[in-house]
Amino acid sequence: MSLKFRIVVIVTIILLTNFAAAGFFMVKNARQAVVSEMESSTQLAKGLLINALPTLRFSNDLGERLTLIVDSVKDTRHIRAWFEDMHGQALIGHEKSSNFITIPDAPNWFIKIMKPEAVAFRRLITKGSKSYGYLVVEADPSDEITEVWRDVQVLFWLGSFFLVLIVGLIYMALRQGLKPLETLANALGKLEKGDFSARVEASVVKEVSPIQIRFNHMASVLEKTIAENHALAGNMLTVQESERRDLARELHDELGPCLFGIRVDLADIERIANEHLLTEVEQKVASVKAITNHIQSLVRKMLSRLRPMTLDDLGLADAIRDMIRNWRERQPEIDWEWDLVGDFSDLPDTLQVTVYRLVQECTTNCVRHAQAKHVKVEVRREKETLKVAVTDDGKGLSANVVRGFGLIGMGERVSALRGRIAFDTTEGRGLQVRVIIPLEEK
Repeated sequence: MSLKFRIVVIVTIILLTNFAAAGFFMVKNARQAVVSEMESSTQLAKGLLINALPTLRFSNDLGERLTLIVDSVKDTRHIRAWFEDMHGQALIGHEKSSNFITIPDAPNWFIKIMKPEAVAFRRLITKGSKSYGYLVVEADPSDEITEVWRDVQVLFWLGSFFLVLIVGLIYMALRQGLKPLETLANALGKLEKGDFSARVEASVVKEVSPIQIRFNHMASVLEKTIAENHALAGNMLTVQESERRDLARELHDELGPCLFGIRVDLADIERIANEHLLTEVEQKVASVKAITNHIQSLVRKMLSRLRPMTLDDLGLADAIRDMIRNWRERQPEIDWEWDLVGDFSDLPDTLQVTVYRLVQECTTNCVRHAQAKHVKVEVRREKETLKVAVTDDGKGLSANVVRGFGLIGMGERVSALRGRIAFDTTEGRGLQVRVIIPLEEK
C-alpha cells in the first residue's frame, strides 16, 4: 500500500469520525431542544386553556364557545387541540382529517430517533351536572423534526463536499510533495544501471531538497570516480598490451632465431656424427634436439598467451576465424559456428585485443566447463557500437555459482572500454555472453 493511499485513508477516517460525531451531537442536542420546545408549547397551551374554560359557564352556545377555545389553542406553535365526546370521538378541531395529523418530512428511522414522548393535556368539560366530553391538547413535534432533518441533510452535503475537497487537496499535496521522491527513485535506478550522469532538479519541498543536493553530489563524485577508473583501467590495458607486445617481439625476434640456430647446428653435428659413426654424440644430439623442440613449443605457447601473433599478422576477423578453426580441429565433437560482420581493421589495438581475449575466454569456458554441443561466436560492428556474443547450449550457470577470475577479468576489460557485459543463462539450457562496447567518434 502506497504512502499516499495510507495517508488519504487515515485522513478520510478522521474526517468521517468527526462528521459522525458532529451529526450525533447535533441530533442529540436537537432532540433535547424539541423536548423542551414541546413542553414549553404544551404549558403555554395549557395556561390558555385553563384561563378560557371558566367562560364556558356563561356561554349559551357551548359548541361555538368550544370551537373558539380550540381555535385559540391551535394557533399555538407545535400544538394540536380538539374536543372529543365521552367515547373518544373527535367533534371539534378534527374536521379536516388530512391536516389533523401531520407527518414529518423525514425518514421513519430519523422520526423514531427524534420523536419525544407524547405530551398531552386532557380536561373534562362539564356544565352543571352534565359532562359533554374532553378538551384535548397534544404537542406536535412534526415541524421541529422536519427542520432538524433538513439541517442534518445540509450538514451531510456540506460534510460530503468538504470531505471530498479536503481529501482531494491532501492527495494533490501528497502527490506534488512525493513527486521529488519518485524522481529520486528513477535517478537511483539509472545509477543502478550504470548511468552516472543521472541528476535530479532541486525541489521546492524544503525537507527533500537537501537529499536531492546530496544525491547530485554523490552522482557527480561517482561519475568522476568511474571515469577515472575507466581511464586508469584503459591505460593499464594499453600498458599491459604494450609490454606483452614488446616481450613477445623479443621472444620471437631474439630467442626464436637462437633456438633455430641451435637446431641447425645440432643438425650438422648429427650429420657429422652419422658420417663418423659417433653413436654417443648422435644420442646426445637427439636429446638436445628434443629439449630444443620442447623449448620452441613453450615459446610458441608463451607468445600466444602474451600476444596473439595472428592478430598482428591477419587482423581481428581472421584471427578469430583461425582460433575457431583450431578449436574445431581439437574439439571435433562440438559444432562451431561464427558470424563476423563489419570492418574491424581500423579499430584501436586495445579494442581488438579485448575482443579477441573475450572470444578466447568464452570459447575456452565452453570447452572446459559448459559441456556444449554447439557454440556460436558473433562479432558485429555497427555505427556507434561493437557487439560481441558467444552462445552455447551447455549446462549454463546456476544462481549460486561463484564466478571465476576469467569472467571477472572479462568484466574488467569491458568496463575499461566503457562497455557493458551481460550473462544470459538458465541452468541446464546454455549460456550467452553479450558485450556492447561504444566506438569513439573520429
